Amino acid sequence: MSFFRVWMLTLIGALMISGPVRAQYNQSEAERFLTVSGQPDYIAIIDQLSLDDMRNTLLGIWVQGLNPRAYWTDDMEWAYQRNGSADKNLKARTNQEFLQMLQDLYSGSVDPQLVGFDIKFVQKNFLTTKQLQALLLAAGNSAGAIVEAVAPQNPPYLSVKEALKRIYPACSNGQWTPIKPSKKSLKLNVKDNVIIDIKKRLALLGYRFTNYDNLYDSDLLAAINDIQWNLRVKPDGVISPGGRTWTWFNVSCVDRVRQMQADMEKMRWFPQRFEDRYIFVNLAMTYFGMLDRKQNMSMAFRTINGRPERKSPTMRDEIVTVILNPSWVVPPTVFMQDKVEEIKNLPYWEINNYFNSHNYEVWNKNFTKRIDPSTIDWWGISQGTVAVDIYIRQKPHLGNALGVVKFELTNSFSIYLHDTNQRELFAEPQRQISSGCIRLEKPFDLAEYLLQGTQWTRQVIEATVAKPGEVLNKSTEISLKKEQRMPVYLAYLTSQMSSDGVIRFVIDSYDQNSDIRRYLASPF
Repeated sequence: MSFFRVWMLTLIGALMISGPVRAQYNQSEAERFLTVSGQPDYIAIIDQLSLDDMRNTLLGIWVQGLNPRAYWTDDMEWAYQRNGSADKNLKARTNQEFLQMLQDLYSGSVDPQLVGFDIKFVQKNFLTTKQLQALLLAAGNSAGAIVEAVAPQNPPYLSVKEALKRIYPACSNGQWTPIKPSKKSLKLNVKDNVIIDIKKRLALLGYRFTNYDNLYDSDLLAAINDIQWNLRVKPDGVISPGGRTWTWFNVSCVDRVRQMQADMEKMRWFPQRFEDRYIFVNLAMTYFGMLDRKQNMSMAFRTINGRPERKSPTMRDEIVTVILNPSWVVPPTVFMQDKVEEIKNLPYWEINNYFNSHNYEVWNKNFTKRIDPSTIDWWGISQGTVAVDIYIRQKPHLGNALGVVKFELTNSFSIYLHDTNQRELFAEPQRQISSGCIRLEKPFDLAEYLLQGTQWTRQVIEATVAKPGEVLNKSTEISLKKEQRMPVYLAYLTSQMSSDGVIRFVIDSYDQNSDIRRYLASPF
């Protein structure tokens, strides 16, 4: 079979996952490329690649979450079939399309500032001509090799990329087929022929089964419980007609590909590579991961992070200070929307009791003077008729909202990692409930790791933090040396391939993906 026939079959199979295709090439489009690139010298570098090599690479660029049809269009293929690699006009256009693809691959085609206030990135500048030329030389003038050199190499991106490599072909090769919902509830030991199709779908995602018969067995129960947990509901193992689990199964292959494409676009905003030691928090899956390659150690546990109304930001930062027994200064949003609303309806004589019972204090803006909370016009503050020139601060104790350990970051929007006084919530599947900061299931493990080699051993840390019933007047701040500071990455990834080989999808409660797809240059 000729390559053209293979390509056409692939194209036909991929029509259902194709997005908008750029129209006929014209001068204004050429100018757009040069404007994006900044210098026509870029084209001279790309011109060193052969047309055949660039074509084959563009046709396979779906592996990187980019739609091939956005860079190698139907009219380009027809021109190639007519004239082959001798077509000079096609070569010139392919140079520009390939360059555009590299820019989209490296920097992303979506300006993160357009997606939402919770995205704390600006779009990366593309490589300089010197950098691009050096990469091309190192790649041996291979189009595929330079794509690998330019593409993100950070682990979260690679995780989603591996998932896409499994799912994208399944959309057209018959592996992913629609599942007709059962009209009855499916649970352990129930038999139904639709279970065969369910097991096949889940096997494609990486779940393991001993038998692919029509029996709802223990393997299927484990898989369904895992899916329901990621749907943020208490697992009961039952697939109910019209329920959330069936809704999850009814998401099409195309939409799963689009979901992964959006997640890969997010990771283009991040550094191409992560450091040898770093923390990554998946905000969508409320999970913390730490990797230290030099010490060959890792850490993983659950988090609690921002609810959709108070999103945890997508950003990079670093831990610079470990604080034992932190005090909590109530942030502005929580102050106005939560605390003031609680206090304004209290009778005058109950206000001081409220503050004392929570170990709260009221301070002026400079923290130089304590104020009697019963003398404050809380109702006026809620109505906006009284200026907010005070802070509420909670004294260090075991019941402090930050718990007894806080990890200070450098950002200016009051986002940090910390312990919590509601440790029981880590047992819940729905953990997008904070006001933006990241609560950690195992803060002592992280503190011990960050402070290794200092006097602050695990034993000393545990001896220092407040005990039940103990209220302290000050915190203990431990600044980290430059080499101890820990990079922290926060991202809202709704898909990933986990270390067990299972591809998992979660609901996009932050609604980032739809915003990203609105601006993508090459949507599937």
